[in-house]
Amino acid sequence: MTKRPETDSRPRLRFLPPRHALRVLVSSLNGRNAPVKTVANEGQIAGIERQSLRVPLSMTDTVSYLQTGTLDGRRIIFVHGTPGNAKGWADYLLNVPAGRLHIALDRLGYGFSNPKHAVVSLKRQAQAVVPFLKTINGRKAILVGHSSGASVAIQTALDFPDAVGGLLLLAGAFDPDLEEATWFQHLGTLKPISRLLPRVIDNANRELLGLKRDLLAQADRLHQISIPVGVVHGDMDPLVPSANLNYLQRKLNHASLDKVMLKHRDHFIPWNSKSAVDAALKRLIVKVRQTELSP
Repeated sequence: MTKRPETDSRPRLRFLPPRHALRVLVSSLNGRNAPVKTVANEGQIAGIERQSLRVPLSMTDTVSYLQTGTLDGRRIIFVHGTPGNAKGWADYLLNVPAGRLHIALDRLGYGFSNPKHAVVSLKRQAQAVVPFLKTINGRKAILVGHSSGASVAIQTALDFPDAVGGLLLLAGAFDPDLEEATWFQHLGTLKPISRLLPRVIDNANRELLGLKRDLLAQADRLHQISIPVGVVHGDMDPLVPSANLNYLQRKLNHASLDKVMLKHRDHFIPWNSKSAVDAALKRLIVKVRQTELSP
């Protein structure tokens, strides 16, 4: 039997174009997960109901979230990337289609959720999603994840397969071999520098540096996913290579996969391609409904 070569779990170094790094930095400081403003204004966002809950079996973790829609409707859970917060999904929380409850989370380490420090573990981030995965009238929750939030969504489906009806993965990071770190990310972990960084930037940096390790752990389990999956990616994404989509297609050989590659789109498709995201979500709900009706 040929021994499988050992994969290096350390992220490789690369020089990310400074303009892209700057866009992410500026958007983080503005409290957004993208350098594109939401259509919803601050007044509309402030009017969205915010609640929080404690994560079961944890003494420290609490999740703050925004929700709108029908309380007994199908739950659509929005999971932001790194960095980000629930407000980034504001446009998806307004004018919610009938029969749905849209819930956007502040992931652990971001927004109003606790702890405030970085939680560098997809499994722990997934555990914080579980309290929202309620099956209502036979309808299971659907997870929508952007960027590393897509990695969290997959981890949730792997660890709690009976609780998730479907996945919509937007510009997601899946292939560990494509995870590369910039020289200034490593520089940012040094104490004299990390202490000067805003909390959200320091947390995001530590999360991204630990992501490759968790993606390696996911790799041999991806074939276990058998629920409907939608994937949307931009062909000009400078932060998460579009090759991630091809990797996922190879790995998800037991899932019904709806694959969309958007032309001339970058990493921020939840904001610059909302109509495509809405359409993909609508198709996914139809597929999930079909699986729920099957004997």
